[in-house]
Amino acid sequence: MDTDASLTLRLEGRITAQTAPPIWKAAIEQIEGHPLRPVLVDASRLEFVDNVGLAMLFDLIRRERAPGAKVEVRALAPDLAAILQRYVPGDFAVAGSGLHSMGLLEQVGRATERQAGYLVELLGFVAACARALFRSQERQVSTWRDALDIATEAGANAVPIVLLIGFLMGVIIAFELGQVARQFGAVIFVVDGVGSAVLRELGALMTAVVVAGRTGAAFAAQLGSQKVNEELDALATFGLDPIEFLVLPRLLAMVVVVPLLTVLADFVGLCGGVLVLMTFDVTYLQFYTELLGAVKASDLLLGLVKAACYGLTIAAVGCHQGLATGAGATAVGQSATRAVVSSIVLIIVIDGFFAVLTS
Repeated sequence: MDTDASLTLRLEGRITAQTAPPIWKAAIEQIEGHPLRPVLVDASRLEFVDNVGLAMLFDLIRRERAPGAKVEVRALAPDLAAILQRYVPGDFAVAGSGLHSMGLLEQVGRATERQAGYLVELLGFVAACARALFRSQERQVSTWRDALDIATEAGANAVPIVLLIGFLMGVIIAFELGQVARQFGAVIFVVDGVGSAVLRELGALMTAVVVAGRTGAAFAAQLGSQKVNEELDALATFGLDPIEFLVLPRLLAMVVVVPLLTVLADFVGLCGGVLVLMTFDVTYLQFYTELLGAVKASDLLLGLVKAACYGLTIAAVGCHQGLATGAGATAVGQSATRAVVSSIVLIIVIDGFFAVLTS
């Protein structure tokens, strides 16, 4: 009913997710067609309203209108009216406007704050794992048997891909450096570059990236699935600590496995460099002699220390993301993705710290 004083909209029957769209659209057209007149929504004949119907009513009353031309819902069932009265339309308007007016500097600041908070949370998780390790040693609970099983699965099965990546890495470095060095008659010094790059940096780095994509995601998916299936709650019900029985074996396994895989990657990387440099008229004996003079045991040790730190990071991030998984199968996939991305980023950051500290 349309009068000079106000516009009345009558709602009847059942408003559900199936019936709401045309009613919603027609109501908005009526309201926007009379921007200066108050609108009364008569809900006395409504038989049933679901969540979508409530959203429609709330959308109508929260629209910005001229003073004296507000939208008011009358004769609504008391329980539904109580739900609408719990929310203040002005609060939603302020929240929405704040999101759109956020500047670039503020967005960068908020993202930095989130990442710093995540790093602090991850460090707290590692500290909790260390405390659990001490408790298990005090009770003489052995976690190495489970760690060896995980090491076999995560390490032995990763050997082929690590060997392939390591070999190709040595081949590529030697070939690229050899092309430039041949122009100056200094091909022999390519051995120095290959040895230093493989042993100090790329051997551990490429191995960690491969393991992060292969094993870190698996850890997050395994623990995430166990959380979704409420297996972690079952452990807690029996008085067992999930960190001690599920996380610690994975941490110990990765701290041991990644350095061992790095040794293999270093070896095949140097073999790839030898094969390439032999095409540049550098014999095996010359390569071996120059390599012994160019690199030291400390270079190999540095790479292994990096590998151990990378392994700890991969396991900690994967387990942390797995334990933080939400509900549903989609959350498991999201945890695995976040585990891989976070692990690789932290690996690069840790490598940068090592480069600064050991330069």
